[in-house]
Amino acid sequence: MRAGVLLLVATTLVALAWTQFRDVPRQHWAYRAIRELAELGILEGFPDRTFQPERTMTRAEFAQAVARAYRVVEERIRALETRLAERTDETTQPTPEERQLQELRQALQELLQLRTAIENLQRLAQEFEPELRAQGENLRDLRRDLAALETRLRREERRRQPLRTDLTLAVFGTHSYDKRSAYTLSGREINPSGKFLQSVSVLHELGLSLDVPVNDQVDAKATLIFGNYLPYTPDATRLADIVRSDKTTQRVGQTDFTVWEAYVSTPLELFGLPVQAQIGRVPLKLTPYTLQRIEPDHYLEFERYRDRAHRADGALLNFGQGAFTGQLFLVSSVGVRGNVGRFLPIYFANHNASVSAPADQMAGIRLAYQFDLTGYPVQVGATYFAAGVGRNRDFRHLNNTPRNGIDRVDVLGFDLQSTISEVEVRFEYAVSNLLRGDSRVVGSKNKAYDLYARYRFNERLDGQVGYREIDPYFVAPGNWGRIGYLYNPSDIKGTYLAVNYQATDALNLRLVADIYTGAARLPLAQGYQSRDRLRRFQLEANYRYAPRLQVGAIYENVGWDIARTGAFDFRRGKPEWNYLTLRATYDLSENSQVHLLYQYISTDGKGIALLSGGPSSTGNRAGVFATSLSYRF
Repeated sequence: MRAGVLLLVATTLVALAWTQFRDVPRQHWAYRAIRELAELGILEGFPDRTFQPERTMTRAEFAQAVARAYRVVEERIRALETRLAERTDETTQPTPEERQLQELRQALQELLQLRTAIENLQRLAQEFEPELRAQGENLRDLRRDLAALETRLRREERRRQPLRTDLTLAVFGTHSYDKRSAYTLSGREINPSGKFLQSVSVLHELGLSLDVPVNDQVDAKATLIFGNYLPYTPDATRLADIVRSDKTTQRVGQTDFTVWEAYVSTPLELFGLPVQAQIGRVPLKLTPYTLQRIEPDHYLEFERYRDRAHRADGALLNFGQGAFTGQLFLVSSVGVRGNVGRFLPIYFANHNASVSAPADQMAGIRLAYQFDLTGYPVQVGATYFAAGVGRNRDFRHLNNTPRNGIDRVDVLGFDLQSTISEVEVRFEYAVSNLLRGDSRVVGSKNKAYDLYARYRFNERLDGQVGYREIDPYFVAPGNWGRIGYLYNPSDIKGTYLAVNYQATDALNLRLVADIYTGAARLPLAQGYQSRDRLRRFQLEANYRYAPRLQVGAIYENVGWDIARTGAFDFRRGKPEWNYLTLRATYDLSENSQVHLLYQYISTDGKGIALLSGGPSSTGNRAGVFATSLSYRF
């Protein structure tokens, strides 16, 4: 650490022993971390608590101050454990239920503060890792103890309040500015009439979540949904070939009732290895290029649809031994239905190589191992699974359709992540092989890889930059990006970046950019060529205007520069789409919120009908509005 920075941090640490911030510049990289630790009473100065602003703290003294903070966090974790033991002791006098729940929630709030403290300690202690290791301070041990305590607290809270309910009522509508259709970010067609009140729909959804510890080892969890919103949502992994496939309209469906998830979690022993088994309708999520559900743009706020996990019927086994962890699964999605129909099926698709049937049966394994390499943490992972569509059904591939179709896809993926000198690095490589029985039908031009690095410049600014290549026949059900409403663009290569800036405590800014060229791995008449260009820029601002009111704005620009290729009817042009979204959220109470949204859409194919953003190649303008009220109890 440079002498000037060390002196500044040392002065800051000593000053914070008296919780004063006069000598701490707000723009300093460690200001927020040090302030939060001091406010929690975790960070201390010298042992005698003297104020010595002119004295330069040595490296050993700084490490000792951080080590003392570690021990304070550990003591608070132990104190929370003692409080929980006293509360659950059968010999103690029972207190009213509401009071018990309130005490549990206060303990959980303190737990969240301790988690924040551990994250801040990690940022401050990276420079002094050797000294802290010599003193026996291990951040991994603190995280482990904190996770175990959180599990106990959550279990106790669930036992006392097992049923949670959320209700959302909404009004959703679309309108056209020029009596032409356009498409929303999720591919929904706008009513072309131009009349503001001719496409308004009233949405409602009631969700009931039951989470009950059956005993000390077995948990049962279920989420039931009743309403007309789920049939309206577009498939999260729908056929993503917007360019070639029919653009169907998602409409409000009839009232539906479905089991979103329902499973029992219980410990088992398999070949002498402890295993946590989930049996029933389970959530399943692996890595972005192997198995993750695409997050559709619903325009409404439903957390259950945004976790990027698929739901499937079967068994999921989680196991681990030391630094080694793994998942083993055998599931089927064919029976995941409501009264109206099947919801959120698992498709294998990208916009250039879609398939016409979802995956019904899946079996696979995911392994990961963590270790230290010359002082840097490293995790390596491997994923393999096979997916089939069931009897008398098969896949249909757009550009490489075999005579008898495809009835199975094998997905193999490798990933590596590490943090090197405060730079978080991740690499992922995946292959999807398409088979008919045991014969490989598509075994080339079917790979994808992604490499990105993320760096936190200071407490307010962080960014990431990456490079990816997606082959035209890579069809795993992952989520690697979006160009306009085109999920998972393929046959491309290029860079992407994201920058987050916390301008003030109330204002957050985010910039996202994707810049690609055609990979030219298909003939001229079938795919993007090297002269083709794709881009996307998105700027987002969120501002907390008041403690209960947050407003935001998102501007997204999508554009192409297409040479004269057969993939787009041998037409040349520069299509451009623009989306401007305004939204506001107001907390009516601790459990209820109002959400307001309006989105302006302007798309123009500029002579290329397949990239017009709507039926007309001459341009389309439209709007989306949504108002929703949600309540949890």
